[in-house]
Amino acid sequence: MVDFIKIIIKDQLHSILEANPLLDFYDNINLSTGELKTVNRYGNKNTPFKNAFYNGLEFIIYDTGTITLSGSLHKYWNDGAHNFNDFNFEAFLWVLKDLENKFKIQLENCILKCLEIGINIIPPIATNEILNYCFLHKTLPFEYKHNSDEGKYKQAQHSQYIIKIYNKALHYKSKGFEIKTEIMRFEIKYTKMEKLNNLGIYNLNNLKNYGLYKFKNELLKEFNNILFYDNTINSQSRSLSNYKNPLFWTELLSYNKKDLFNYHRKQLKNLTARSSDKLQFQTTEILSKKIDLLNINTTQIDPLTILSNRVVCQVTKINISMQKDNSVLLSHTGLKHYYKNDPKVFEQIKRCYLSKRWSSSDYETQIKEIAHNIRNAKSNQKRKQDRIYPLQQINMFSDLSF
Repeated sequence: MVDFIKIIIKDQLHSILEANPLLDFYDNINLSTGELKTVNRYGNKNTPFKNAFYNGLEFIIYDTGTITLSGSLHKYWNDGAHNFNDFNFEAFLWVLKDLENKFKIQLENCILKCLEIGINIIPPIATNEILNYCFLHKTLPFEYKHNSDEGKYKQAQHSQYIIKIYNKALHYKSKGFEIKTEIMRFEIKYTKMEKLNNLGIYNLNNLKNYGLYKFKNELLKEFNNILFYDNTINSQSRSLSNYKNPLFWTELLSYNKKDLFNYHRKQLKNLTARSSDKLQFQTTEILSKKIDLLNINTTQIDPLTILSNRVVCQVTKINISMQKDNSVLLSHTGLKHYYKNDPKVFEQIKRCYLSKRWSSSDYETQIKEIAHNIRNAKSNQKRKQDRIYPLQQINMFSDLSF
């Protein structure tokens, strides 16, 4: 659920980061003169710094002594490649532990300056259609944005946070990834820390202890604050031609007709409830279930216990914590989970455990055959072990008891 962060690392020795073999620092210099750059491209004063990258994260050491770390923790989990799959609480904990181990960072010294909390889902209709009919967030118009890293998305910028909606599948398909489903991402980007500080979240350690599941209500609330026109409305109301026009809503606000705006928004809500497929409600339900799935059991179990007891399939080494507690192999349940929520992983499993004979079959048949082949692989492992170490032969891995 966590994506982009920006933190200031307090009480960290420059020399520890500079000596780390995983980081190659470069000074920000003027190539013509060899001097450190003191002015940025906008003509503003620029504090000299050196920076290094690792798995999509950027470490910056300023001459003033300040150290910052920024980038996507979700992409870090995927070796810096992408953030279109699921990033659950367990993965978040793994990333934090990895940062602590590799870079000798203390989480309580990582002061948050920016934080993105978001969810990837398969929406009930095409993502672009949802984006087209998201007109306002509260009373702020959505605007289309584009950059090379995030692709095309819509956002509404408030004073302390930004609401973003993406077509993640389209963005990463353009980068050459094979994605077979729609992927919509809904995200809150906290640009000021007041809201988080009021929750007792100041640093990464606070965020870990707070628990990502507690952001569920905020995510759902902000999604439902979107003024969304449902194109499935089946009504003879003459107001529909206005309601489907984003200019109608912005003009009401620009002419300071707040009461009229609220009246028509309520009318649209009633029409949607009576005479549509309720697409916004459907999407909210999908978001809700996905948040629960990504945070399964974390309300009852200590985070460090989850991290140390990660359950993996004995054959594929894939995480199977979504299956029954006594599971030892990736089964139908786990395969269906990856098919719906992480297509990239599912495709990797198919390449390893599905023969070409079934490559054109429906997904239910493929899941059945993959599960069968995984069980066979486990049986083959056991038969091989039995041949190497017959029952009458003691081997060094046996549990010896007398």
